[in-house]
Amino acid sequence: MSASKAVFKAYLLAELLRSRGIVYGLMGMILWMVMFILPMTLFRPQNFPVEVMSGYAFTAILVFMSYSIATWDWAWELRWLMRANILEYVIASGRSIYVLYTGIIPVSLLWMTVAITVVYAVLSALTAPPKLLFKEPLVLTLGIVLLVTVLFSHSMILGGTTISVGTSGPVMEILGWILPITTGGLVPLKNMPSQVQAIALATPYSYPAELIRYSLLGSETILPLQQMIVYGVLYAIVFLVASITYFNLQLKKMLKEGVKTVGMY
Repeated sequence: MSASKAVFKAYLLAELLRSRGIVYGLMGMILWMVMFILPMTLFRPQNFPVEVMSGYAFTAILVFMSYSIATWDWAWELRWLMRANILEYVIASGRSIYVLYTGIIPVSLLWMTVAITVVYAVLSALTAPPKLLFKEPLVLTLGIVLLVTVLFSHSMILGGTTISVGTSGPVMEILGWILPITTGGLVPLKNMPSQVQAIALATPYSYPAELIRYSLLGSETILPLQQMIVYGVLYAIVFLVASITYFNLQLKKMLKEGVKTVGMY
């Protein structure tokens, strides 16, 4: 518990408040949002309601920000510990590395809450208030749980690669940038080419995004809803078990070979 509190306090005070990380982060996010929304607005079909477009933009940004948190907060916490020569002390203390995440995740949720509020406000000011239906709250809850599970697994893959070889560059580029786009994180799978749909459905990433869009926007899922739920749960469980197994194997490898020199990427 003391380790969790220390991590929570360090992130909250040092990263968000004292270094004004929350201010700079929100400024950068607003600029990125304007660049993201502008082409959607310019090329929106005349018969497509602007509030619906705003809703799709809202869910796309929500999913993308979730990927960013999993990559830059959860996975790269291990990278920061290695660069600061702290990881060895954490291991020697007998504490589980997973305990640190109980301090990181609340800060991530706080940032996400603030960011989502800002996203909604900016979209409302630049286009129209997002049209959110909140259809079937249980499906929305399940979609969020599956998204968190998949993204934690995602962070374990990146973290395991980092402690194994000192960098996660190519893996991070594929998991952190390519997969969110190719698996329907930003666009409903029904609107994507059939080849992309096949790839997306073979990964655990597409199912939470489809369920969240279905619940918030009423967007039709590419497969029947019950199939999306069953496949989504199975993929998430398998991905979680595989990622934790991989991470633990890389951790054992590090204990045998020593801590690697960490590269920028």
